[in-house]
Amino acid sequence: MPGFNLSTGVYRFPEKEKLDHIFYESISRSEYAINRFTLKKFINDKIFYDDEHYIIILDGVVLNKNFLVQEGENWEKAVIRLYKAHGETFFNNFRGSFTGAIYEKKEEKWIIFNDHLGSKHLYYFLQDDKIYISSEIRDLYSLFKGCSIEYHLDQQATYMLLSYGYMLDNHTLCTEIKKLEPGSFVRVQNNKIDIEKYYTLPLAPKEDNRSTSELIDGIDQKFKAAIKLQFDKDLEYGHSHLVALSGGLDSRMTSWVAHQMGYKDQINFTFSQSNYLDETIPKKIAADLKHEWIFKALDNGIFLKDLDEINRISGGNVLYYTLAHGNSMFKLLNLSNLGLVHSGQIGDIVISSFIKDFNNLEISGVKAYSKKFLDKIERPSPVANNIEEKEGILIYRRGLNGANNGLLIYQDNTETMSPFYDIDFFEYCLSIPIERRKKHQLYIKWVTTKYPEAAKYVWETTKKPVSTKEVKPIIIPIGGKKIPLKSFLPLFLHKTGIKKQKKKKKKSKEQMNPLDYWYETNNDIKEFQDQYFNQTIHLLDKNKKMKQEITELYTEGTAIEKNQVLTLLSAIKLFF
Repeated sequence: MPGFNLSTGVYRFPEKEKLDHIFYESISRSEYAINRFTLKKFINDKIFYDDEHYIIILDGVVLNKNFLVQEGENWEKAVIRLYKAHGETFFNNFRGSFTGAIYEKKEEKWIIFNDHLGSKHLYYFLQDDKIYISSEIRDLYSLFKGCSIEYHLDQQATYMLLSYGYMLDNHTLCTEIKKLEPGSFVRVQNNKIDIEKYYTLPLAPKEDNRSTSELIDGIDQKFKAAIKLQFDKDLEYGHSHLVALSGGLDSRMTSWVAHQMGYKDQINFTFSQSNYLDETIPKKIAADLKHEWIFKALDNGIFLKDLDEINRISGGNVLYYTLAHGNSMFKLLNLSNLGLVHSGQIGDIVISSFIKDFNNLEISGVKAYSKKFLDKIERPSPVANNIEEKEGILIYRRGLNGANNGLLIYQDNTETMSPFYDIDFFEYCLSIPIERRKKHQLYIKWVTTKYPEAAKYVWETTKKPVSTKEVKPIIIPIGGKKIPLKSFLPLFLHKTGIKKQKKKKKKSKEQMNPLDYWYETNNDIKEFQDQYFNQTIHLLDKNKKMKQEITELYTEGTAIEKNQVLTLLSAIKLFF
């Protein structure tokens, strides 16, 4: 991911290959070196500044920049003023997707930071009182190899990848490399390094006296403010709006509300298995709104061959197919005249909630792709004392640590933002009790009340229009369990032997990414994956136990579990 790297020790990051869409600058002193390799897009939001008092580097987009700059000052001077006024956490005033650093020369102090939700990654290696930090994890592997620094595969992290499909907390596959967690900053001063949190999302209250109509009005007002901030950034640079659109609600509301607010120059994009709802729904919406629409078919899973290409970007810290589908589209597009990638990222956990069962406070294993190695993750799972704490933990663990990895593909070529990442909007939604947000109930009321036309389209989750009134299923209590009536008859016939269980069918292709279907029906993909596994499994010869575990997972597991194994083997091949 474009950005910057900084070393405060004796080692220096290797020079990078020059790319046309990247702007390069460097500052080097005996005690530190900082290299900028930023996207040329949105360049006026970015800073690389050096005077007698400060060094400032800022990457990404600050959506409220024009509100922070006072009359008669430039962006650099505004940042210095904010630093003097607010101290080390001056960037708490920023809204957007960003990373940066400031060096106060008189105090010999570095402050290195990311945004509130960690939407742009920073990876670091600590050596005594020195730090080596970069936007690109492969920079650190290049540093290790070029400077003969010993490093190791983190076995606990491999089990995280093989379970959740991503890393937990600050982990990476490398023991020596950590990821800066969301809403954090690093202070380097007086031969000491401190890592601190400057922002944490609030927990939801248990009760709230506001009426439903008041909450809907508040959601709508905050959402529109978030839309305005990010879509105005495109207009500031004279770009058209590039907006994701799927069969879900989140991207639909981003595109729809922006359209109603006057941001009609939209190019919607979709990638999915052909003829599935994730194609047919956005196709209809884009046509009705008279937007341009680009569709990339994911048929046959051909993009799954981009394994090493994806892992060079992600470091193998996330299930590779979750990035590969988007990459297969974006590497075909000319983004020069297009603005931010506007998405609906994490929307359903902001207006709705991860929480479904109010009686279960268990954290371990929640949202894991595979549960075969969960018991091997020795790191203690966080303990939730109540359901609000559980939601908070899952937002960071699954919603940010997991979902933010999906942004890497877009950030390799442009900047990205979702209105659901807007801190003021996020905090407003979290001020509403989970009981009122659960199961999309408030989300649906917002859509049907404020945007009834948007509610007439089918929702991929329910396979029905959003405006369809929910019919509560008839429940039959049997042996202490509650079974829906529609499930009772098939279960009864099977249990009594009247009707035998059907033979196993081929996996369905009726989903956005039918991995099992592709593996079963596309011999080319099956051969590629099996051959890749057979050619790389020897990399674990020194760890016979893990080799056996991974072999069993690949040969006996689902297509996703095979994907997890291949992600790990590719990362070992590339970096270890």
